[in-house]
Amino acid sequence: MNYLTELLAFYKWLETNPMSPLLQVYWHLLMYTNNKAAVRAEDGRWHWPVDFKVPNTVLMPLLGIKDRRVLLRQRGYLIDHKRVTYQKDKGQRAGTYRLVPFDRGLSMAALRTETGDSVTQIWTQAVPPPVTEVSPFININHKHTSLLYSNPEDAPFIPQFNLLPQIPEEEKAAIRAQYPGDEVAAFNAIWAAREAKQKGETT
Repeated sequence: MNYLTELLAFYKWLETNPMSPLLQVYWHLLMYTNNKAAVRAEDGRWHWPVDFKVPNTVLMPLLGIKDRRVLLRQRGYLIDHKRVTYQKDKGQRAGTYRLVPFDRGLSMAALRTETGDSVTQIWTQAVPPPVTEVSPFININHKHTSLLYSNPEDAPFIPQFNLLPQIPEEEKAAIRAQYPGDEVAAFNAIWAAREAKQKGETT
């Protein structure tokens, strides 16, 4: 699944299927959570899982909702408009979400994870983007979204997207060592080092 493709298709879909701001944020939050739940294959590549879980107790504060019934109504709207499916779990455990992709060229496939001890259903591109239903007007590039939210500085350097240049792994490791247990501070420091490198290359 391509994050940018889905994002652009969502806004195109909104033109004929208006949603409240709260519902739009809900959908974006589910996209973010699905992407963050990415699974790594044995070859090291990352993939979007078909199904993912997120507790109501996580969603409600992020959406500014205090009444669980409000969340259930919003979820029902997304389900009725075929943007997600939802399967309840037993007891108080988080249920299972599944986004309904706009890209009709996607299909599900079984993936053995990097550790080799489990199999996960993932989205895979069964039909090339140029011939899918949505791509003629929204699939403006084939850039894969960064699936490493905890380590976004590890995203590959792709010049055509004006990303910052990478720094050596040894330098990243040295910076991380200065911020043990604080990934946010380490990321900010690495980002600053990459910005400094870019300035040096352009002066």
